[in-house]
Amino acid sequence: MNRFTALLLACGVLCPAANAGEAPAAPPKGLTPKEALEKMTLPAGFQVSLFAGDPDVVQPFAFCFDDRGRVWVLENLNYLTRGSDSFNEGPRGRIIILEDTDGDGRFDKKKLFKDKLFFPTGLEVGFGGVWVGSPPNLLFIPDRNGDDVPDGEPKVVLDGWGRDDRHETLNSFVWGPDGWLYGCHGVFTHSKVGKPGSGDDARVPINAGVWRYHPTKDRFEVFGWGTSNPWGLDFDERGQAFITACVIPHLWHIAQGGRYHRQAGAHFEKHTYDDIKTIADHVHQNYAGVERAGARAFLFASGALSEANTGQRKGGFAHGGCQIYNGGAFPSEYRGQAFMGNIHHHLLYVDHLKRKGSGYTGTHGGDFLVSHDDHFLGFNLGTGPEGGLWVIDWNDADICGRAVHQVGTGRIYRVTHKDGKNVRDLNLAKLRDADLVALLKHENEWYADHARRLLQERAMRLRSSPQREILAESEAPALLSKLIADAAAKPVHRLRALWTAHATASLSEADLLRLMKDKDETLRGWAIQCALEDRQASPAILIELEKMAALDASPFVRLYLAAALQRLPLQARWPIAEALVTHEADKDDSNLPLMYWYGIEPLVAADKPRGLKLAALSKIPRVREFIARRAAAP
Repeated sequence: MNRFTALLLACGVLCPAANAGEAPAAPPKGLTPKEALEKMTLPAGFQVSLFAGDPDVVQPFAFCFDDRGRVWVLENLNYLTRGSDSFNEGPRGRIIILEDTDGDGRFDKKKLFKDKLFFPTGLEVGFGGVWVGSPPNLLFIPDRNGDDVPDGEPKVVLDGWGRDDRHETLNSFVWGPDGWLYGCHGVFTHSKVGKPGSGDDARVPINAGVWRYHPTKDRFEVFGWGTSNPWGLDFDERGQAFITACVIPHLWHIAQGGRYHRQAGAHFEKHTYDDIKTIADHVHQNYAGVERAGARAFLFASGALSEANTGQRKGGFAHGGCQIYNGGAFPSEYRGQAFMGNIHHHLLYVDHLKRKGSGYTGTHGGDFLVSHDDHFLGFNLGTGPEGGLWVIDWNDADICGRAVHQVGTGRIYRVTHKDGKNVRDLNLAKLRDADLVALLKHENEWYADHARRLLQERAMRLRSSPQREILAESEAPALLSKLIADAAAKPVHRLRALWTAHATASLSEADLLRLMKDKDETLRGWAIQCALEDRQASPAILIELEKMAALDASPFVRLYLAAALQRLPLQARWPIAEALVTHEADKDDSNLPLMYWYGIEPLVAADKPRGLKLAALSKIPRVREFIARRAAAP
């Protein structure tokens, strides 16, 4: 039995088939959008509203916001099951735009942007068009003048994306703080991603992890490897990536170059030896808001409990969507916390993120939205311009994706707090550079994210203009530089300015060297990542990295240094590695021993005698053990 079949059988435990010889029961009839809305419950002070529902939105796979606060939705009408699609019927997916013109929280204007897309799985808007996952392709649909009419046919930016498992191909698109487009990929789909027409040697394999693509540098790479079927990705206000996954534990902090616990299969690097585990200190064992056996028992779809199980496997079934809430409209205790959907439990959970060493721990924060509806399948989340939490509901009787029973259903809900206010008449693209820089201080991170991308787009256009010499220089670089250097500013505002300066290519080497000495550990860490984006480092940067590896007291910064090892030539890694492994305090950290190893392993392969000397220097037992093991390997 292959692993994919085993997974489907496991799903069959949760969704049992009819007994042999019996006709399968008809799927239960679902609730109307209005009926479903009336059954939902939330913590005191919150309310949920229906932004759009069937028949106005059907089979929604993903959504995003544009700079006007409009909602772009992918409708995947090609989906049949997780193992098949309506390929022979041709492309049936489409992108619609939903707008709330009167500010009442419900759409009142709908446009079709593009139809005849095959199996669309993810989207984002930016850089003069729309980015769409449509395996085997990552597409760009141009709309340079922003009139909501494509300027031409979709361009294939990357191809080679698989669709072995229709739940596990490219998904969860989001613009990262560094100006890259990020997304997820699952374990049972096997992709070899590259530019159209490129050979295998120019392609990057991925079958689980987080990837990223740079929209102006035209570069693709895997950011972090592993997990299971992640379908939810977001960044916190410190620029840390988090994902939710299913079947295995549900919550992960993803560091650049990290290798994480896989649901199945082996890591591409055979000398990985061990991988980084979930940050969750719990599994989600409550169902529909009811505690079960002190959260110790394994819950089946029938409600039966297994007292023999300690609750340490499967992680509470399938999670989808990840939103680190920084919308500014919820009570302060929700800021920076992780919201996620659980399709088997038909609700939204919240987990509390707490710093621990170089990383985080995720502790259970309880139920948030409980649907009381067996058809509610919320798996894609976002924060809106009003600070509300938005969720897509696929809405179907079959939670395992074996078939689509309720064809033509789908809902988009919005959760707001009683003190929140709707917004209307937005158009951030019309703002001056100075106004966009000012938005980097906005309480709702939605505005800062869109402002950063708009400034990145403007910088790209300025650099590529044939009439650049007669164009007025942007106001942004000087304003960003001033904010970065402002010691009285909030660190998060300085960090947003750093990201924007990096994305707009206005950050100099001198700036990076100063930031590597900054009092704030997050700014120091991000200066390292920005400096190594192109996998090159000047002698001055290398000297500073070596000093930081020896002297920086922050494990958070050392995590960035560990990631930097993998982006440097082998010869340049040695002095940094030799300094990092002397930090005995890192020996029990959840990330650092393994992250150090991932950067050191090629060194041992290239120079075993020097590798053994490195082992003698190391005060981290696992690094010593792995060096010896690698030195003894063929």
